[in-house]
Amino acid sequence: MVTQILDPNELIVTTSSRSAFRRCPLPQKWYWQYVMGYKEKNVADALFFGIGIHEALAEWYLLGRKRGPHPADTFAKWHGDEVREIRANYADRDSEYGIDEAKYENSLDLGISMLEGYIDEYGRDPDWSVIAIERPFKVRVIKDGKVIAYFMSTWDGVYRDRRDDRIYLMEHKTAAQIQLAYLELDDQGGIYWALAGSILRSEGVLKEGEEIAGITYNFLRKSVADERPRNAGGEYLNKNGTVSKKQPPDRYVRELVERSARERKTQMDRLADEVWLMKGMIEGTIPVTKNTTKECSFCPFFLSCKMHERGGNAYKSVLKADFTISNPFDRYLKSAA
Repeated sequence: MVTQILDPNELIVTTSSRSAFRRCPLPQKWYWQYVMGYKEKNVADALFFGIGIHEALAEWYLLGRKRGPHPADTFAKWHGDEVREIRANYADRDSEYGIDEAKYENSLDLGISMLEGYIDEYGRDPDWSVIAIERPFKVRVIKDGKVIAYFMSTWDGVYRDRRDDRIYLMEHKTAAQIQLAYLELDDQGGIYWALAGSILRSEGVLKEGEEIAGITYNFLRKSVADERPRNAGGEYLNKNGTVSKKQPPDRYVRELVERSARERKTQMDRLADEVWLMKGMIEGTIPVTKNTTKECSFCPFFLSCKMHERGGNAYKSVLKADFTISNPFDRYLKSAA
């Protein structure tokens, strides 16, 4: 019998577990992944690339106006270290679970191209005076006066913009397509913003009364540089010098979203409400439900979920065959130790 990874009396919540809880399939995927601890056996990791970009930018934006090594160099070193570790850990696995060498080689070239272009676009960001660099945090989640969980995560950074002397949270994003419409409702950056001010004031980094005005979403589109020549207006040209009809979308976009004091309470209340639901599902007082949509076919639990729908215990065999069991919160627990 598989035991639960999460203890409802010492519940841990992270940004990724919140995301799984709220997305399709909701919240069956969350329950299997974050409560039971099932993890795919293969090493394909959608977060691998984004983690590397974040690591590179964390090393670049040092405190104040200082800057570290070129992000492309940091990414190349990080990528090499990670792939070597993956090779070592999976060298004795069957080929079915081995690593895709071409995939990792392509991700190296892509990351270097993106970060070289990023520095070409923004330079040293001389107007950004960094107050806090990427760092983990742990806070209590309180509902009805009781601590019901601990929320653990990491924000990307906080800086003061010398142009308006206001303070902003920086939120780095990598995406195949840059979408901005949802940002005012984004809970990932929203909860970081809601918590960062009070944490930094308690540490003496911010003075009493100083607030974080909003979030600067810093998008890097997953794309290699377009080598075609451009005119003075930045438009890409054909070989004959005419303006091409195929103009790529921007590789880099920064979008500032200001937040209000009321939104701080909204973010905290929503986190507490979600944790209350999680706790009920772990304890068995609230049923674990599904949100079955056409997006389900992209879920790693798709086959086991279909078997689960049919009833019986066949889905357990699928879970055992396709997944290992581990604690998804280990890295958070180690960083907090």
